[in-house]
Amino acid sequence: MGGIFNERPTKPRYTCTWDVDTVLRFLNSNEDNEKLSLKDLTLKVTMLIALSTACRSSEVSRLDMNYMVIDDDSIMFSVPTLTKGRRCGEPPIEIKIGKFRAEPKLDVVTCILEYINRTQDIRGNETVLLISHIKPHKQVRPCTVAKWLQQIMQMAGIDISTFKAHSTRSASTSKANKQGLSAPQIMKMARWRSECTFKRFYNRTIEGVGENPANRFSDAVFHI
Repeated sequence: MGGIFNERPTKPRYTCTWDVDTVLRFLNSNEDNEKLSLKDLTLKVTMLIALSTACRSSEVSRLDMNYMVIDDDSIMFSVPTLTKGRRCGEPPIEIKIGKFRAEPKLDVVTCILEYINRTQDIRGNETVLLISHIKPHKQVRPCTVAKWLQQIMQMAGIDISTFKAHSTRSASTSKANKQGLSAPQIMKMARWRSECTFKRFYNRTIEGVGENPANRFSDAVFHI
């Protein structure tokens, strides 16, 4: 088995990643949240959450308004169910999403609040944040969240034959790293236990991105 591994060692899926700014410019060029169709608003809020939190599709699909706390500058979600990043006996994962005041159209908090307001009359008893934008308006599976992410990527000009939905984690964390966030800050946000996981599988080269200091993960990712 050692010989087989030496002949065919495991390799990361990607040697580089796509530029987050490409997607952000596309989203920023669209109309205000209030004027977007429910489908476009759903796709937008899904992508902004994925980029600002480095969450997996499975985690994004489990965000629940019953476990949501809203304050002036952020929205906090607790995920009480087991996920890939949470072992048995560990406390629930907490996902904090901060406001991004520099670009109002890219402010995740505002987008989430508009989405909640838009869907309150069609969601019935559904408490999960993301629901289907077509009837019946029910909770969606992680594969649907992944499909929505790829739709936005494709509309923005990202090659989805090369980059899958999970690449949002490498794209956002690589951007945050280039903007000056430390490895411990990025690991905490992405819920990685080992720095080598980030370095080996997620930290990739991004062409055309300079290095500027930033204090928060979402500020670093959304800085165009």
